[in-house]
Amino acid sequence: MIPNHEKILDSVRLVDYPTPFFYTSRSVLKHNYNTFAHLFDGSEVYYAVKANSDPLILGYLAQLGSGFEAASSYEIDLLLKLGINPAKIIYGTSVKPPQHIKHAVANGIERFAADSQEELDKIAQHAPGAKVFIRTIVDDTGSVFTFSERFGAPIETVKGLILWAKHLELKTYGISFHVGSQATNENRWSNAITMLRPIIEDLARDGISLEVLDIGGGFPVAYYNHQNVPHLPEIVSHVRNSLHMLSYMPKIIMEPGRGIVASSTVLVTSVISRTVRAGKVWLVLDAGIYNALYEAMIHQGLTQYNVHPFNEQPGGETMHATLAGPTGDSLDIIAREVELPAYIDVGDKLIFENAGAYTVTMSSPFNGFPKPELYIS
Repeated sequence: MIPNHEKILDSVRLVDYPTPFFYTSRSVLKHNYNTFAHLFDGSEVYYAVKANSDPLILGYLAQLGSGFEAASSYEIDLLLKLGINPAKIIYGTSVKPPQHIKHAVANGIERFAADSQEELDKIAQHAPGAKVFIRTIVDDTGSVFTFSERFGAPIETVKGLILWAKHLELKTYGISFHVGSQATNENRWSNAITMLRPIIEDLARDGISLEVLDIGGGFPVAYYNHQNVPHLPEIVSHVRNSLHMLSYMPKIIMEPGRGIVASSTVLVTSVISRTVRAGKVWLVLDAGIYNALYEAMIHQGLTQYNVHPFNEQPGGETMHATLAGPTGDSLDIIAREVELPAYIDVGDKLIFENAGAYTVTMSSPFNGFPKPELYIS
């Protein structure tokens, strides 16, 4: 079987769009979605819209049967405009503006996350009788992007919050957690379930059975500088072992974003300048940090993408180049010491692999350089 990354590289080399552009492979997107959809019996996938909210991608995932995790009324509106059933949407961020809660309820959204008594009070006021799931803090050590400082209730408060939700006549839907994005430890999900087991059992003794256990996202992708990431089968094996220790089995739901969309999409750019600075080759591209590859500079971690020539020529000399974007900002440097064929020059195209996650949604028209179009086939 041809690996997914080889399939998409072969496919994108058959198209001829003005650069820069993103290219998404339906076959890879379908493969990725179906992989998650069949990890656990009876489980459900709620794609994290924030990872890539392009309507072409959302619409295709909806065709495949995906649910969606939204983090604002704006994302909810985007989904509704695509004709997605509100019953397939969860409002998964644990801090929400009151107006966004009201808007969600008015449009048929019934499931909301919370991580504090104040948020539960807010939901009870603006979405009385809604289903709520409590997001808790779990160990996200080793993840490239950590969430525990900002989101999640301390685990010792989870039972109290669920009881408070019941007191507010909200429906106690479940518990959720997120191990951080690009998790590097295959046991993070299973450890979280093990940590939650006493709470789930204690609630059951009090007559409260949880409908779902939301194990979030964080499933890692192998970027150039993140090669030694755990494989999905290893993660799933550990999760199943932890689930079998529970006295009953809540429905498992997941919120993968990067894990579904990253490898489905590549970025194609053109070289607009080649020069030598301080003895090093610099290639300036028509896409950079601001309009395409935000994660190449963000503060918590650094994503480095595999880069390929669009028109590959076998053999020949190579060079190490610095890749920069087109803007007039000194931060617009994508990567240094990238090995490329020495022939790459102005007008040549480069392909950035695994460019589907946190690229389209994070892009900005800084200096007037437009966001790349996304094409799907």
